[in-house]
Amino acid sequence: MIPFGKLLAEGKPFLGTFVQSASPEFIEAAAYAGFRFAAIDLEHTYYGTEKAAELVRAGEAAGLSMLVRVPALDAVWIKKSLDLGAAGVIVPNIDTAEQAAQAVALSKFTPEGIRGACPGVRANRYGAGGSDYYETANRETAVIALVESPEGVKNFDEIIRTPGLTAVFLGPVDLSVAMGLKGDTNAPEVREALLEMVRRAGKGGVPVGALGLDPVFVRELFAEGLDFLAYGIDTILMYQTCREIMRSVFGAV
Repeated sequence: MIPFGKLLAEGKPFLGTFVQSASPEFIEAAAYAGFRFAAIDLEHTYYGTEKAAELVRAGEAAGLSMLVRVPALDAVWIKKSLDLGAAGVIVPNIDTAEQAAQAVALSKFTPEGIRGACPGVRANRYGAGGSDYYETANRETAVIALVESPEGVKNFDEIIRTPGLTAVFLGPVDLSVAMGLKGDTNAPEVREALLEMVRRAGKGGVPVGALGLDPVFVRELFAEGLDFLAYGIDTILMYQTCREIMRSVFGAV
């Protein structure tokens, strides 16, 4: 496992992406292109932890820190994702500090949390990690709260003060839909909300990441203090590349 906190400790902005295609080849290619992490999306895909484990292996072999976006704030999904060896979890729909605290508790072993323990899981190298595994996991496991609603924006200052939280992540698409803007992530209201949360996270000393779809706005986010960014989703990146090829060969299509 490549700890996500190790990337944050470098103090330099870095890129990753979300993975929905279940393609280890894409994950490897992203690593060779210079991405530093990938987040396997179990919220919006049709596969489960069996495939996620294969993707984690591919990412680790290529040098990526591998995260899993779990489908919900759920003990079983979080436990399985961490047991298979993910460096951390992105927990969606965090609207309150209480939910953020629950995400931390479900991701950490006693005394810091209530995560179920098993010595034979991949995360513990099937027992080779020994009794030090639990302390190491509590120290290195990344717990990232995904804020993606107006309520989350309202409670943002309380959320980022949650003990044990590694970082916050900003979801512009769900935020736009919740604001009645039909997924328009370029809407001024969405952009300003994202920029303001980046500023507030910086003042609070909490690392902050976001999903990015527009290179120009991405640079603006980084200028305001964004620490890391998941640029797009692998399926969208593949589609956009194919469209660019069509345009380059046939012109406007």
